[in-house]
Amino acid sequence: MSVFKGRFGGGDQDSGAAGTPPDESPYAPGVQAAVQAYWDAIGRSDTDRISYLVNPMFLGAPAWPGVRQTYRVVRTPHTLILSSDGLADPDPQVVPPAPGVGCEVYLETPALVGADLATLQASWQFKAIESFAQNVAHMGGLAQPLRDYGVVSLELPVPEAPPQVLSATGMLGCLVGVTPQGRAAYATSPVGPIAMVPMTVVRPDDFAQVMAGGQQARVAFANHLINQGYGHVSLV
Repeated sequence: MSVFKGRFGGGDQDSGAAGTPPDESPYAPGVQAAVQAYWDAIGRSDTDRISYLVNPMFLGAPAWPGVRQTYRVVRTPHTLILSSDGLADPDPQVVPPAPGVGCEVYLETPALVGADLATLQASWQFKAIESFAQNVAHMGGLAQPLRDYGVVSLELPVPEAPPQVLSATGMLGCLVGVTPQGRAAYATSPVGPIAMVPMTVVRPDDFAQVMAGGQQARVAFANHLINQGYGHVSLV
């Protein structure tokens, strides 16, 4: 998977209004309601989103389909979820309407349970999901690689992460598409299904073995995580 390495300004605690396009698709509210309903079945979403004073697309980052670039915080009893919130917004120029790039992406971890919004915004886990979301926008979605490979490996430049979770080259190793257990893989929207795709951070030694073994190793390690009861949740 290619990696978009652009850097852009930090986020701002915001209700999500920053970056909202003036010509938002009329289907956007229905899509956003579908995403909200999906997360409501899993946990409690913070009212505020992590957003930006200046939309990152104006600072060199990829544009998102509906322009809006925000991140949602979902709190469950034992984990915290950081999710993109806007990748699935319909592009008002696309006919027939479709849910943006077809997905939202998220990182789920117990390490951030109880953290406030400012702490989450400054966390390396947020930098990781932010970087991944920009890659997804850059590629136009994940449907093809996930269809081709089932589980995808990815290395991201996240210098904010602690050294012990980074490879010898300073990259963060992740698996994309480990099947979530006990929850739907899609949100159902008025303009089509939205894949809710987890990104799982993998320890450097394990990731090196996954990379050496190719597709078979990726699938085997994903199944190992599921069998251990961790599944897609990032424990590092």
